Amino acid sequence: MIVDQKNFESINAALGDEFYQFDYIRMWWPNQDYFNLDRTRVVDAITDPLIREGIFDIWFNRDYTAYAQATGSTSMTLTSWQPADQMRLYVRKDVASKIWNYGVGPSEAPVAADPYEAATLMIPADQIFSADRYPPLGLNAPRSIAAGPDGDIYVADSRNHRILHIAGDGSLLQEWGTFAMIDYNQPLTAEEALEQAPLGTLNEPWGVAVGPDGSVYVSDTWNHRIQKFTADGKPVKAWGQYGQPAAEDPTSQSSFWGPRGIAVDSQGRVFVADTGNKRIAVFDEDGNYITEFGGAGLDPGQFDEPVGVAVSSDGTVYVADTWNQRIQSFIANDDGSLYFPLNQWEVSAWFGQSLENKPFIAVGGDKHVFITDPEGYRVIEFTENGEFVRTWGDYGVGVDEIGLAAGVAVDKDGFVWLTDAANNRILRYTLPQ
Repeated sequence: MIVDQKNFESINAALGDEFYQFDYIRMWWPNQDYFNLDRTRVVDAITDPLIREGIFDIWFNRDYTAYAQATGSTSMTLTSWQPADQMRLYVRKDVASKIWNYGVGPSEAPVAADPYEAATLMIPADQIFSADRYPPLGLNAPRSIAAGPDGDIYVADSRNHRILHIAGDGSLLQEWGTFAMIDYNQPLTAEEALEQAPLGTLNEPWGVAVGPDGSVYVSDTWNHRIQKFTADGKPVKAWGQYGQPAAEDPTSQSSFWGPRGIAVDSQGRVFVADTGNKRIAVFDEDGNYITEFGGAGLDPGQFDEPVGVAVSSDGTVYVADTWNQRIQSFIANDDGSLYFPLNQWEVSAWFGQSLENKPFIAVGGDKHVFITDPEGYRVIEFTENGEFVRTWGDYGVGVDEIGLAAGVAVDKDGFVWLTDAANNRILRYTLPQ
C-alpha cells in the first residue's frame, strides 16, 4: 500500500503493528532531459564525444553519471533526481519477510498467526449440487445465494447470466435470464437502456435476495441496475443506471457502479451494496429511493469496497466492508430514513484485492453472522457482537474443501448454504452443536 503524506495519520493508525512503515521512500519518474530539444542540443549530442559517450552509457548501462558530468546537470543522482517525490510505504510483515532481506527482518520471520486457527474445523458438506445437475449450461461462477421461505434456494449463476431456483434436494424448479448488455459509453434514456437489455436479461448478476412476499431481487451487476422478479421468475421491473449519485440531482439516486450484494428486510425494504460508489442504498419494494449510508473512508460508517449486505430479524444491517477488512453493523431511526453505525469488528481475511475476492455475508436465526473468505477457502462465523465462533474449509475439491468461497445463506432450518465459485457447485452444511 502506498499513501501520500496527507493520509499518513489515518492510515498509520488503521494499520497498527502488522505492517512495516518505510518513511520517505523515493519514487523517480523517467528522466526528462529530452524535453525542449533544439538544433544546438541535437548537434552537441552528435558532435560532442563526452555527451555522446554519456548517452551510450544511459542506453546500454542505465548509468547517467557521464551524461550528467558532460551536460553539467546536478539532478541525476539518486538523492537529487528530478522529477521525483517522497512517500511512505507500508508492507505487511509476513509478506516482507518472504520477499525482502534488507533490514526488514530475518528472512525466516514467522508468518503472522491466524487468530482463528484454534477454532478451525473440517465440516463436510452433507449436500453437494454439482454443475452436472443443471445441463446444458451447468454452473459458471455462482455467486450470491439466498434462502426462500419454503426451504428452497436461489442462486446467482453469474457468468451464465441467470438465476436458478432450486429445491432443497437440488432439483431445479425454475431458471431465468439470458445475456444482454447496456452500452453506457453513450448517453441513454431509460427506454433506450431497456431496448438494449429488456427486463429479464442480465449481465453477470452477483446478488440475489428474497423479499417477505416471495419476490426475488437481483443485482444485475454490469448493467448497473436492480431487477425485481416474481418467485417463479417473471420480471416485474428494473431500476438504476450507471453513474455516481449526486446530491444536486435527485434523479441520480439510483445510479450504481457495479452493485454486488443485495438484501431485503421484513418490511420489504431493499438494501443494495453499491460497491463502486462505496455506499448502501435503500429502496422500497417498488424501487423508490428511501435513503443511503456510507461513503469512502476508514471511519465508522464509511466503506472501501462494500460487497455483502445482510439484515437480521431485528432490522440490524450488516456489511462486509471488504478492503477495510471489517464487518460493520447499522441501525435505523424510527422511520427508517437514517442509518447509524452500531458496531464494527476486524476480520483476519480479505487480504487480496482481486476481482474474485468479493465476500458475501449472511445472518442466521440466532443472529450469528457468517462471512465468506473467498481466497481463504473458508466460511467464518461470528456472534452478532463480533465474537469469533468458528471457521471451516480448506482448499480443494473434497466434501470438506472449497475452491472459492462466494455466496453464503442460512435457511429457515439453520442449514448453511455456500456457493463454490471455482468448483462450480453448491454446498450445504449442518453445523455441529
